[in-house]
Amino acid sequence: MKEKARYIAIAAAVLLALMLFSGMTVCAGSEDTDEGYKDGYGAGWSDGMEAAWEDLDEDRRKNYSKAIPSNSEIKEYYELDEENNDYEDGFLEGYRDGFREGYNFGYENPESGVASQVNYDQELGYSMGEIRGRLDYWEGLENSWNLRVPKTIEIIQLFGLKMESEAYKNDFITEFRVNYKKGYEYGYRMAKFEPMKTAMEQGAKDGELFGGIMGAGRGRLDYYSGSVSQWDRKLPSDSSIKAIFLLPKDSEGYGNAFLAAFKSAYRTKYEEAYRKANIEKNLLLFERGYEQGREIGVIKGASLARIDRTMNFTNYDTRKNYIDQDIIKEYMLFNEDEKYREGFISGFRAGLKEGYITEYQDSNYEYGKSKVVTETVPISGAEVYSGDSLLKLTIEKGTFFNIVAVSIDKTVTSNANIKLPSRDGMIKASELYTISVANSSSSVNPDKSAELSFEYYGPANGGIYKYSNGTWIYLPSRINENSISTKLSSRSINNSICTYGVFIDENARDPYDLRGNWAKDEIAAYIRRGIAEAYPDGSFRPDFPLTMGQAVAWINNVYKTKLPAPESPDNTVTYNEMEMLMKQATGDENFKWSYIAGKMALNKDKRSGSFSSMSVTVTRAEAIYMLYYLNE
Repeated sequence: MKEKARYIAIAAAVLLALMLFSGMTVCAGSEDTDEGYKDGYGAGWSDGMEAAWEDLDEDRRKNYSKAIPSNSEIKEYYELDEENNDYEDGFLEGYRDGFREGYNFGYENPESGVASQVNYDQELGYSMGEIRGRLDYWEGLENSWNLRVPKTIEIIQLFGLKMESEAYKNDFITEFRVNYKKGYEYGYRMAKFEPMKTAMEQGAKDGELFGGIMGAGRGRLDYYSGSVSQWDRKLPSDSSIKAIFLLPKDSEGYGNAFLAAFKSAYRTKYEEAYRKANIEKNLLLFERGYEQGREIGVIKGASLARIDRTMNFTNYDTRKNYIDQDIIKEYMLFNEDEKYREGFISGFRAGLKEGYITEYQDSNYEYGKSKVVTETVPISGAEVYSGDSLLKLTIEKGTFFNIVAVSIDKTVTSNANIKLPSRDGMIKASELYTISVANSSSSVNPDKSAELSFEYYGPANGGIYKYSNGTWIYLPSRINENSISTKLSSRSINNSICTYGVFIDENARDPYDLRGNWAKDEIAAYIRRGIAEAYPDGSFRPDFPLTMGQAVAWINNVYKTKLPAPESPDNTVTYNEMEMLMKQATGDENFKWSYIAGKMALNKDKRSGSFSSMSVTVTRAEAIYMLYYLNE
């Protein structure tokens, strides 16, 4: 039998036994005895199952008494010496009972088990165990994972397993405990030894840094003062180094590593600086000036190229030609030797052109490489970044039922097919990106969504917009510390090609009474799009009854229909009446408000008044949500 199937069978059986056991009455005794018995029973059952599987694999006859470990072995493995006598006695008794029943169950049910398991149990168990192990070490506690692992009821409550199937729940809990142990023991060991390693590494790094600085300074000073090269002439003593850098206050490992690295780097940098000073002094002034001028020219040329590339200017023009006096003035060459000055100017001109052309061409090359990114996304979902990493598309698992291809193309603003917003007060705040999703099956889960996120540091009136039919349409956007994001319905991206960008709308003002409202994102979107508008006092009144005039106006704006103006525009609209209006606007005789009510409950956790009566009035927020959901 495969090891994985074997483990899963043990896990299921152990958890089943523990669940049954939780309702039993343990033998009379103290609370510690009872607790020990329960813990021992669970451990014994698991070990008994494993022993049964081993006997089956080796074709040994059924004999649990031969397989069960001795009391001393149980105590040592589960570290019972650290527990009080009541707990230890209860644990041993429970372990023997659990081992016997687990062994018999495992031997008699060789094919039992659960067919599948999840991954969260492993990841969460390991992570929580590692954290607990580190904390226990730093708190001075013994390495005792079995005393720290959450109890079964705690795991069920913590991860919301109460409503899951018994098979899933059992498998989750067992996997969680196994991986908790692994993570705990790893975390405990890492907390113990990692600081030592880190301290020595940091000490060596810091010692090398400061030793190099002081050695280089002393080397240059000795050369220019006419002293012979002798690196240890002014080398600080060990006690001086320790005092200067307060090493006695740090760990021994850090101090020793610092001291060794300091001396080594001091000598290396001393000799290097001494020789360099000697070479520099003997360089011909013209050659030195040329080289330094060329280096500065390259930097200056590259800087000008980046400016021109950003502003879409052509590659290298005559405005980059400096006259001699401009160079002398900008780089303070008045007091330099004439030959040095001539070399500097000559080198600067050569470097200026070299730096400019190289940077301009490299920028074009890098732009071309990062312009388009195409990745395949599995059914488990993925995050797809643009080439410049300024945009991220996150596709939730289960959105698509097969592998899809996602392409993100940075779109130039000069593209004839894309026009920037002409409305006053709209400020472009990102690059534009065209996202295409190719799905061979065309099937998609309509209840799933994708998240589009831009790097963003602008004001609160910024938003993500979608280019559609020559118009930029605002999408409900959330601004975080360093990003702005929006949700995209799976239907809107399936086999589609859409362009997105971030714009700041200086005229945008969200109604003050939308804060905390369940439909605030949809309402804000339709206000920015001009489909709906706030009242003159700056409110929207989302929970107010919808009037017939408002309903007809909004429907006509969204569907570009021409429903006639109502005779009594101030009359409120019932759910039954809304159904009739939508049937007229959409031509769908099968339209039912109950469908929208269901989506409200599922996606927004909002109960529609229609559940009580279809004769009740529709609210303004419900109407906006309906239109947004059906047309997004």
